Amino acid sequence: MTKHKIHRRFIDQLTAELAATTAVAKKSFATATSEEHQAEHKYDTFKLEESFLARGHAKRVEELSNALESLQMLPLKALHESSLIQLGALIRLKSSDGETRVLLFGSAAGGETIQVDGEEITIVTAQSPLGQAVLGKTVGDTFKIKIGRLTQTLTVLSVA
Repeated sequence: MTKHKIHRRFIDQLTAELAATTAVAKKSFATATSEEHQAEHKYDTFKLEESFLARGHAKRVEELSNALESLQMLPLKALHESSLIQLGALIRLKSSDGETRVLLFGSAAGGETIQVDGEEITIVTAQSPLGQAVLGKTVGDTFKIKIGRLTQTLTVLSVA
């Protein structure tokens, strides 16, 4: 699958997540402001709790909207083996234990994943430790990264 198709799949996934979260946010807001849910006594906090939920959902909608906009503007120029890893790069890494990872270097939506041809592809951003470690590397470069208590050695297999 091409980088452009992978990029489109991530956009479609975020669009669907945004639509679902927006629907939940609207429902929470409607419930929180409904006259049907007036407090029956001073310890009845249903409406207050629902308003907190509505606010949380609204914040998530804003985050998803910003991530989607950023992902839609992601530059996807063609890269080759001697290219430095940069924004928009599709990267394949191999760990010292033989595990392969595929990353799309994005500006937002870090941690989002999709399955393509049996492989998991994850968005990584420059704000993440892995994103910081891989930024500027080229094919063949090896680097170490500490994840939790473990230190992993990773090698860049390809950049597209």
